[in-house]
Amino acid sequence: MGDFQGRHALIFAAAPETEYDYIRAFLAEHPDALIACADGGLRHARALGLHPDFMISDCDSMPEVEGAEIIRLKPEKDDTDTQGCLREVFRRGCTEATLVCATGGRIDHMLANLSLLEEAYAMGGRLAVLDRQNRIVLHEGGCQKFKMPAAYRYFSIVPLDAVLHGVTIENAKYPLRDATVTRAGMITISNEAAANEIVTVEIRDGRALVVFSRDFDRAL
Repeated sequence: MGDFQGRHALIFAAAPETEYDYIRAFLAEHPDALIACADGGLRHARALGLHPDFMISDCDSMPEVEGAEIIRLKPEKDDTDTQGCLREVFRRGCTEATLVCATGGRIDHMLANLSLLEEAYAMGGRLAVLDRQNRIVLHEGGCQKFKMPAAYRYFSIVPLDAVLHGVTIENAKYPLRDATVTRAGMITISNEAAANEIVTVEIRDGRALVVFSRDFDRAL
């Protein structure tokens, strides 16, 4: 199936959320984004006046469903609705997705949602997790360059493996050269770079999260 081919999916999870300005800003930059809802994520889409292109739901957090295409699931299952939603939009042709309303509320669901960054990569796509203060992406190892987003002040490298070997950070306030970074006692939190600076992050062995963040008093 390829009916979503080439589209960027905006996936709504069901975590508590009342601040939607960051989602409006995303939609202004991606006006043609495919709107996908995982169960109670429909509440957030409706709050923004959006009609889903796709919805997947076991109806345990919201009894209603809405969308151009709907998949109903049983509540007794191994995967979360958000995990199923990501898999389905990728299976239908999306290769990029942004997940919102995914970090508030229950910590177990937040951690499960962050694990989807690795699952998306395994499926041949890319996922970003976005909330009011943060944008989180996967560093799958090797050398990656990114432009420091003007809306964020900090970036952090959070190891997914117990040890990252050969970590080099260039063009940042706190550079590193061929360092070992451990998950216990990590030293790569709250780095900084100038807006639009091209930052190089190399990890010779291991995977990590790259977290762009801002303080609450920093404008969107």
